[in-house]
Amino acid sequence: MSPGPAVQFYIFGNQNLPVTDTLLVGWLTMIIILIGVKYLTTKLEIRPNKKQNVAELLIEAIHGQIEPMLPGEGWKFLPFIATIFIYITLSNIIIVIPGLTSPSADLNLTLGLALVVFIVVQQQGIKEYGLFGYLKSYAEPVIFLLPINIIGELAKPISHSFRLFGNIIGGLIIVSLIYQAAPPIIPVPLHLWFDLFVGLIQGFIYGMVAIAYISVAKT
Repeated sequence: MSPGPAVQFYIFGNQNLPVTDTLLVGWLTMIIILIGVKYLTTKLEIRPNKKQNVAELLIEAIHGQIEPMLPGEGWKFLPFIATIFIYITLSNIIIVIPGLTSPSADLNLTLGLALVVFIVVQQQGIKEYGLFGYLKSYAEPVIFLLPINIIGELAKPISHSFRLFGNIIGGLIIVSLIYQAAPPIIPVPLHLWFDLFVGLIQGFIYGMVAIAYISVAKT
């Protein structure tokens, strides 16, 4: 499977509004998540049934990662971090379906998500210390570090997006090359590695980095 866009059309014929295959798969991912959430949260009971146990296990696992880094605020940030983790993980592993391309292999998506995290981080920093106090923190411990601190903060969404993009597209390229050099049956285990395990790990890492950035902004 090639990592580049295989499908592309334009909204209302506008050349500035292209719709690529990664965008379409991204929409499909969101639809699957909405259907899954609707299914798992329908007919909730005091005594959990099997599907409710699955939902609670997932939520508690994500909350368990947030709470140690943001003590007392795990439930507050759970919706944001859980959405990031579930969306990225599903968008990574959805390529096990033949013909689909991972949205995470598109830098536009990973950068967009990183910018959302960046905005939330700044908002939390300002909420914690006030606008002046937060801006003042960039000049600490000495004012001479102001340019370096600003550059470092602006570099976070870039590194955040390129980390995910590079790992996913790198896996796609490696599997594509092996498919060309080996019989079809040989790359199958690699699909399980790159598409499932690595996809899950990358979703976890992306969410953990987001938690770390928020934690730093609030301390």
